[in-house]
Amino acid sequence: MSNFQGRVTKLLNDWEIRIAVLLSLLLQIFLTVAGNRRKYATKTWIRFILWLAYLAADWVATVSLGILSKYDKTIDSNYVMAAFWAPFLLVHLGGPYTITAYALEDNELWLRHFLGLLVQSGVALYVFIRSWGGFRLNYIAFPMFVAGMVKYGERTWVLRSASRDNFRDVMLPPPDRGPNYSKFMDDYSSKLAEGYKITMGTVIDVPTVVRRSQSASDNPDAADLDNAFYFFKTFKRLFADLILSFQARQQSQSFFTEQQWGKAYGVIEVELGLMYDLLYTKATLTFSRLGIFLRFISLSSTVSALVAFIVIDKHKLDNALVI
Repeated sequence: MSNFQGRVTKLLNDWEIRIAVLLSLLLQIFLTVAGNRRKYATKTWIRFILWLAYLAADWVATVSLGILSKYDKTIDSNYVMAAFWAPFLLVHLGGPYTITAYALEDNELWLRHFLGLLVQSGVALYVFIRSWGGFRLNYIAFPMFVAGMVKYGERTWVLRSASRDNFRDVMLPPPDRGPNYSKFMDDYSSKLAEGYKITMGTVIDVPTVVRRSQSASDNPDAADLDNAFYFFKTFKRLFADLILSFQARQQSQSFFTEQQWGKAYGVIEVELGLMYDLLYTKATLTFSRLGIFLRFISLSSTVSALVAFIVIDKHKLDNALVI
């Protein structure tokens, strides 16, 4: 019995990190493929599987880094190869572009993710320093560290941008200082001193409603996308508990009352899809200039690490694993 227990323990010690990294990779692939399924499907089992994968992905990647940090390189011949996986786990913690939050409450935890960015980056750096021996695998890990930091930083930034307070503050207009009462009273007093008869009245401001012009495109789908994006920028204020202006209400009413019900619901569907991407994915950052630049850095770093790993001599790889 003791021999069997010893063999099982040795087997788990040899394969635990491999199983953990492989499971983390599978969860990332699943979230990448099915992360935005909630936008189109409302079945309970789909939501449950996505919720389970979303929670398990961070947990498995964190546990894997913890396993790497306690490896004893004096007795484990695979330590250098295992430490090479540390920056890949940072990439996993950054999450896919199709899902960053499962619920709105996840966006409020962006400070926790920022702390996780600092801690997990420190753990990965600790594992990397412990495994340093001038091997080729050590050098290949550098670009993966860059990709991991970029992706994890992107996720933290997107969660902060979609949090309630920041989302509301971005859409608030500059504060109105109101009328200059001091100047108004000075003018009032001077007019009275000159002998003018001053009366108080109410100025009625009649707003001018500008009707939404139709898109000049011959493609009706392109016109619907253009209209949906235009009204999305208006109606997203409602998700921050802000009110619409009189002009915005009148303009939207005049537009939707002139549309057939199918086209009107199609525009609303696109608006809700854009709102979903804004709150639950990295779309806000991905399609910005900064996001494109960061995407280029992470992609080029990953490709360069892959090419370098393919080019290195695999026959000499075993020598690098012995410490």
